[in-house]
Amino acid sequence: MLPTVTTTSQAITLADSEYAQKRREIYKLLKKLSDLVGASSEIRIPQIAVVGSQSAGKSSLVEAITGISVPRDSGTCTKCPMRCTVSTEGNEWSCTISVQDEPDGIGSISAARPFSPKLASKGDVELWIRRAQTALLSPHAPLDSFKNRSANELKEVVENDPAIRPFSNGRVLIDICDPKGTELAFIDLPGLIQNFRGDNPKAVIDTVRSLVEDNIKDKETVILVTVPATDDIQTVQAFSLAREADPDGERTIAVVTKPDLLLDGSTGLRDAWLNILQGRKEPLRLGYYAVRLPDDEQRRRGLSRSQVDVEARDFFSSKHPWKNTSPDRLGIPNLVSDISKLLMKIIQDSIPKLKQDATARLDAVTREIANLPPRGSTDAVAEVSLRTSRFCNELRDYVYGHNAGKRSFVHSTRDAHKHLKHAVRSTMPDFRPFTQGAKYRRPDDPSSVAESGDGGVKSTSIRLTGLPMDLLFVRKVIKDYTGWELPGHIPSEAKDHLISLSVDQWLPPALQCFHESQAVLRGYVDMNIGLHFGQFKALKRHMRAIITSQLDAHQRVVLKALHNVVAREGPPYYTENDHYYEANYTKWLWHYCYVNENAHRYKIVTDSMPPRSASRYDDEMKVMASVRAYVQVAYKRIVDHVPRTIQRDLSQVFVDDLEGRLLGALKLGEANASQRLQDLLLEDPQVAAKRKRLADTKRVLEEVILTLNTFVV
Repeated sequence: MLPTVTTTSQAITLADSEYAQKRREIYKLLKKLSDLVGASSEIRIPQIAVVGSQSAGKSSLVEAITGISVPRDSGTCTKCPMRCTVSTEGNEWSCTISVQDEPDGIGSISAARPFSPKLASKGDVELWIRRAQTALLSPHAPLDSFKNRSANELKEVVENDPAIRPFSNGRVLIDICDPKGTELAFIDLPGLIQNFRGDNPKAVIDTVRSLVEDNIKDKETVILVTVPATDDIQTVQAFSLAREADPDGERTIAVVTKPDLLLDGSTGLRDAWLNILQGRKEPLRLGYYAVRLPDDEQRRRGLSRSQVDVEARDFFSSKHPWKNTSPDRLGIPNLVSDISKLLMKIIQDSIPKLKQDATARLDAVTREIANLPPRGSTDAVAEVSLRTSRFCNELRDYVYGHNAGKRSFVHSTRDAHKHLKHAVRSTMPDFRPFTQGAKYRRPDDPSSVAESGDGGVKSTSIRLTGLPMDLLFVRKVIKDYTGWELPGHIPSEAKDHLISLSVDQWLPPALQCFHESQAVLRGYVDMNIGLHFGQFKALKRHMRAIITSQLDAHQRVVLKALHNVVAREGPPYYTENDHYYEANYTKWLWHYCYVNENAHRYKIVTDSMPPRSASRYDDEMKVMASVRAYVQVAYKRIVDHVPRTIQRDLSQVFVDDLEGRLLGALKLGEANASQRLQDLLLEDPQVAAKRKRLADTKRVLEEVILTLNTFVV
């Protein structure tokens, strides 16, 4: 049985009602999500972005779609993005204006903030848009200070306030309830400009371009480009930017404006538009629309929307190339209906990805919150005492190398010790058992006294700081110090002088070792101050002052002790380590005699004269051996005593009772200790701000996820 006309009509009405309800629910979801996350770069809400150059008819298009009046001035009138939302819910027309701060670049989510009261008259909307826009351009002024200003007062602010911005990425949110309209949402972007009167024109032009590019780059954004019919589409900047963001033309819609300005004589341009509109050139998957917007005469006559649409249809049906174009691509009603359905489908399709993005962002924010320093205890004395104890224990672990994972201090300090060892070794006497030392290269040290810690480096590769001393040089030293001694007696002062040539060079490398070691210690002190007290800037400054003062005083004491260690190597030169000295003396004497007897192996200058006999220089070689043996003994002492003094007296003694000294300096027993320490435990403002920002972002994301999970159509 076929349905009756009545039942068929009822079915169609029911279907229309169900579709309308579904569309309202989807657009309510879009509005709520947009209000929550704004222009967040982390979660991109599907949107239609209206772009165009200055004077491309973009403002007239917005007015025709929304039925409201937007600011119109000479030059650019849209100075920040305007998000327009039209809802058919409700019985009466109304509008509210809100604002959304521009993204801060660090992941914050800017929720919508109410700005205007509920407006019942379309005539009030334009002024409130101006107020909201001027407020966003003036972040230095309170938001509420703009709510009662007149149009002239706002104009004066824009023209005379030196701190006002020319453009902003903050958003004006225009929420319209129009029972006679169609659900729709879009964002109207500032018009692209070629010139700007004011400071830094190029920077301002680039700012507007970047703002447009940022708002159309997302793949879920439909780009609606306004192109005047009088322009060659290939030269339209807005269309070029759309092509860059959407090279395949998958999400771009072009709306041809001002068709009535295309003169009958412009046959070439008319034919070009016909080819474009019929898809033969510059194809776009979503196609082209042409709209005839109200002109000044129609506005003066006060025509209704339906009357304007009738006149537009009459125009398109009689003029080339529009009369040869598909009628469903002409006029505001067709444009609004199609893009409303398009955005509705995009939103539905995007819900799974929005859930995924919001969940991923929530996980990241939760991890960031977990990584923040824990909040301080309410017991200030206990909190500071605990942090001080942990600081001292950790620093002590580093200094002593107790834990396998905390031995970097030991490694860095031992590097300084190696530098000392190398520097002291370079002061060894450069004895050359030849009569003309300049003609011979420096012989290697005997293998029996070579340093095992030099990694196999030959002794001759170590640059000695002293002058080469040959047999004649040593003979002269002996002679200079010989007085009324009996024959065959060598004055001890001669050996002392030769020893001092090395030993007197040991203070600078010892001090260098000290400074390197104390720099390492200070580095670890600073690192642990930051680790244990850095959450609270005031406490960190206070503790650093106390610790640095104590370390400075301790360093002065140790430096004096270090001078004494080096001074002990001065005269009289002697050792109780007779066995080691005698063994070295024997080795060096044998070595010098062997080298002298094999002088030809070390010769670097050819000499026709035969070498002198070495038998006449026995005393000199004995002096060489004695001095070299003693310096070897003293070298072994100094390269142990200096590092051990520094490590023990500087580092270990400093950390051993540090906790007691610090707690004493904090004066915990005083009556005002709790309040004084509580003042030091104020959280770093940057950390506190980050904690609040992350908490706000987490709350918004949780609400976004809840909204998406509970959304049912």
